[in-house]
Amino acid sequence: MEQITIAGKIFNAPIRYEEGHELTAGEASALNQTYHENLRNNFAKRVKDADEEGSFDQDRLQREFDAYAEQYQFGVRSGGGGASRDPVMQAAMSMAKTQIRAAVKRKYGKVTVDGSVITDKAKQLLASPKGAPILELARQRVAEEQAAAADDLSDLVSDIPDKQEAAE
Repeated sequence: MEQITIAGKIFNAPIRYEEGHELTAGEASALNQTYHENLRNNFAKRVKDADEEGSFDQDRLQREFDAYAEQYQFGVRSGGGGASRDPVMQAAMSMAKTQIRAAVKRKYGKVTVDGSVITDKAKQLLASPKGAPILELARQRVAEEQAAAADDLSDLVSDIPDKQEAAE
């Protein structure tokens, strides 16, 4: 079982698929659809940037897309080795990536840098002494967000009917 949150409530969900699971035709179709959506979403920025910069080359981008599609794995972020579930590390990585992108832009101007390079450099930044202030700021921001989320807002939403009342 794995715990999932639905509308703010925690439920135990079964683990339906395991490595080696034989797929039905419907499951294979759903996985292929999700695979194609993920490829499209993850590759869109590269295509858009090349188009905007006037450097769009269908053959080159098709080769890059083919290579990306071949190495793509569900649940693994490119260059990231998997997403962190730690909200502090997620916030710190976001801040570090923003700083790395800004540093690249200051040094090289507007260039396209592979996301895995940005991720690797952000990890290096966070592992260095220069990363300590970023981690501290991330801790503060997450604590503030958690405190805000814990506020009782029932008085603010008391005039919104629940689903049962709305259906009547």
